Amino acid sequence: MKAAPEVHPHEFQGSVPDRLPADVIRELSVLRRGKAIEAILVEWLGIAAAIALCEAFWHPILYICAVVWIGARQHALTVLGHDAAHFRLFPTRVWNDRIGNWAVMWPVFLAADGYRYYHGEHHRFTGTPADGNRTIWRTHTAAGELTSEWTFPKTRAGLVMTVLRRAALLTGLFWILRGFVAAIILRRSWGHLIFRMSYYGLIVGTIAALGAMRGFLLYWIVPYCTAHIAYQYIRLICEHSAVHSHDPAYAVTRTTLARWWERWIIVPRNIHYHIEHHWYPSVPFYNLPALHDVLMAQPRFRRYAVVTPSLIASLKQCIARPRSGATISPTRDVNTGAENV
Repeated sequence: MKAAPEVHPHEFQGSVPDRLPADVIRELSVLRRGKAIEAILVEWLGIAAAIALCEAFWHPILYICAVVWIGARQHALTVLGHDAAHFRLFPTRVWNDRIGNWAVMWPVFLAADGYRYYHGEHHRFTGTPADGNRTIWRTHTAAGELTSEWTFPKTRAGLVMTVLRRAALLTGLFWILRGFVAAIILRRSWGHLIFRMSYYGLIVGTIAALGAMRGFLLYWIVPYCTAHIAYQYIRLICEHSAVHSHDPAYAVTRTTLARWWERWIIVPRNIHYHIEHHWYPSVPFYNLPALHDVLMAQPRFRRYAVVTPSLIASLKQCIARPRSGATISPTRDVNTGAENV
């Protein structure tokens, strides 16, 4: 199997401390089809099992649990699609995008190629005006200032309300609409757009023919517009907000050593190893823990990297003031490029 190139097209253009030897990164960047296929199947089986269980033993509390779980699996699909956007799902780029779209991204109203357009710039230009997250997440005003939503640290109540407001259906519905608009604007070709719309038409038509539209709304649209959106915002806040370090080069993002339940519900598929991913985007999700171990063996990384023991610990840093003597990188707050202390 062909190893990934030493320089990934989404490699960060700024300073990367603790640069590891090329042969180490090359080994960690080797793609394994089986790992990707297994992950996709597990997520879809998890969704099917939740629906079957809830339908068999219907109860409002069980339905709420299903929404929480299915929203987490939808989020996991977007994380796998995120790997596809980095060409990290399958070795062949054609099949990377085909499987990445058909089985992972299109069901959650995204596309590997469209997402790549902005996310690649997020990686290359983190914390600068060219950062793609400014467009995807609307972190800045037209004048280049941080919006109030993405200004950190916040009060505890402010943090909670930010997530709850976004999880109240409307943001999810907007994301669905945005997905279709982006499909048109960022179309690869008219033929590709027609194929994608036919994909949706076939699925919805089949669901309607089976008389399952109620189930589609209950088990796909509602989880997508509530729990899934909440997880997306919590994850991004933990990744890039209020990252304090004594060395600004390490304050681009933080890594969260999430607890087991946090990994299943909020930060699936090793997305919480975020410093590692930003510095070495060629490494697929299943090798990020090994990359973390290699970096932790570097003295400067151990000393200056922001690594928290849990998701709760990461969120607490987003409501706390900076530690005495610590610096805040201009890039640390949702890839902003603006200081916000």
